[in-house]
Amino acid sequence: MTKSGILETRSHLSQIINKVMRGNEHIIMRKNVAVAKIVPIEENLLSQAQELIKRTKEVRETMIKVSINEINSWKKEGRR
Repeated sequence: MTKSGILETRSHLSQIINKVMRGNEHIIMRKNVAVAKIVPIEENLLSQAQELIKRTKEVRETMIKVSINEINSWKKEGRR
C-alpha cells in the first residue's frame, strides 16, 4: 500500500492507477490524514465466484440423490 498527498497524487495519477491495476492499494492523504483509498475493482472475483457456483451445480447434478431416511440409517449404523 502506498500513500501520497493530494498534489503528489494529481501529479502521478497515471502511475498510481497502474499500480492499483496490478492489485495494490493507494491512500490519499490531506494534512497527514487519510481521506481516500484507491483500490482495484474486484470484478474478476465476482466472475470467478459465478463460475465456481456454476461448476458446483454441475457436480451436484451428477451425484446420487440421498433421502433423509438413508442418512439417518447411516448415522445409526455408524453408532454401533
